[in-house]
Amino acid sequence: MTALPPRIRMLQIAIVLTAIFNILALLVLVWRDTPIAFAVFMFVGETLFVVALVMLLAAMLADLRSQKIL
Repeated sequence: MTALPPRIRMLQIAIVLTAIFNILALLVLVWRDTPIAFAVFMFVGETLFVVALVMLLAAMLADLRSQKIL
């Protein structure tokens, strides 16, 4: 199996983190009565989203640099 370029690997990790964020948001919408789900979403979900966003931007910049656009 060949190793993927780092920008592709970062993009895959960002997609997985965003999917986990969406699952946590869905849990908050489904279980509105439990404050535990909301607390987990606020502490873990927002952090996952920020990390995924930073990784997505880094992958985009790496791709643009590899194609010599930047």
